[in-house]
Amino acid sequence: MRILKEQIASADALLIATPEYNHSIPGVAKNAIDWLSRPPSDIPRVFGGRPVALMGATPGRGATALSQAAWLPVLRALATRPYFERSMMIAEAGKIFDAEGALTDEATRERLKKFLAGFVQMARERKRQKAEGRRQK
Repeated sequence: MRILKEQIASADALLIATPEYNHSIPGVAKNAIDWLSRPPSDIPRVFGGRPVALMGATPGRGATALSQAAWLPVLRALATRPYFERSMMIAEAGKIFDAEGALTDEATRERLKKFLAGFVQMARERKRQKAEGRRQK
């Protein structure tokens, strides 16, 4: 867990790909975030102000909407900066991914490209702002 914590702390952003279990966050994913946020004094260094985007796919029709909504209080408690410009939720994933897991639907591929491009832009802007803040000190 220490290695993962350091990787997140040194990253420009965090992308969470989440499934949806019983209309909420998968327990293993929530448990990992809980461990990463200990001790609480590490939260600002690991998560504070970090851009975070949520995406998910599910075989059901809910498209991970409830899971992604359930993540929001967690992300708020960690003082992250969630990416809200676009959403990436895929319903009935079995229809657009092949047996090897490759995305076969061109419209979804385009949505994913736009989602990721917007998130990367947000992360770059935050990195620029942090650099400017350090120069001004």
